[in-house]
Amino acid sequence: MQYPILLISSSAVHGYGYLECNKDAIQELTRGITTPVLFVPYAAARSEWDDYTNKVGAFFRKLDIAVTGIHKVPREKIFTGYEVIFVGGGNTFRLLRSLQEQNLMQDIRDAVLTGKLRYMGSSAGTNLATRSICTTNDMPIVYPAGGFDGLNLFTCQINPHYLDPDPDTSHKGETRDQRLAEFHQENDIPVVGLREGAYININTDFATTRELYIGGINGAKIFNRGKAPYEAPVNKKFVLK
Repeated sequence: MQYPILLISSSAVHGYGYLECNKDAIQELTRGITTPVLFVPYAAARSEWDDYTNKVGAFFRKLDIAVTGIHKVPREKIFTGYEVIFVGGGNTFRLLRSLQEQNLMQDIRDAVLTGKLRYMGSSAGTNLATRSICTTNDMPIVYPAGGFDGLNLFTCQINPHYLDPDPDTSHKGETRDQRLAEFHQENDIPVVGLREGAYININTDFATTRELYIGGINGAKIFNRGKAPYEAPVNKKFVLK
């Protein structure tokens, strides 16, 4: 089944080349397209946008698909000349600020929900697709003046790069579970702790159905306020509660 929204935990996974771990899911998302992938490099520094786009282009060339950086495209062409938008990883706060400054958040959301664009996110791009960026692991190196709201395509939260607590470590600092528990002290929203190599597929009606599919490797853990976390079902569609 071809889902229009693909949310990847990380582009770089140990033992795999860039984006290679989830290549099959990416091929499925891009199946049948006739235009280049529109890449959003805004989570990186402005001086890195061209190099970042070239890196993404090198992967997609293996799929016989071209890539165009959104920073090279006139605004009116963004929503008429492309079928897939890929929002890459980096710093989530910088990414959100850039899109807010260009007034692109609502337009991207509308284009995805109406079927004009398929959406692919990785790391920061996955955070962006959720209800808010409040479960990112990134430092707030810049301030998004428009607030922390995401695209709300996935109307819950995701914590990409999720790491399970290591009972054998000598490190006594906070675990990811503790930080997500702090989030739930203030918010009653499910969080998917998406491990490296895992991805989420959803349809545009997720807000209504709450149905998702988790694939890739390593799986995910679901966190809910006031409840013990549990392992998410993998390789089959399920309803997030």
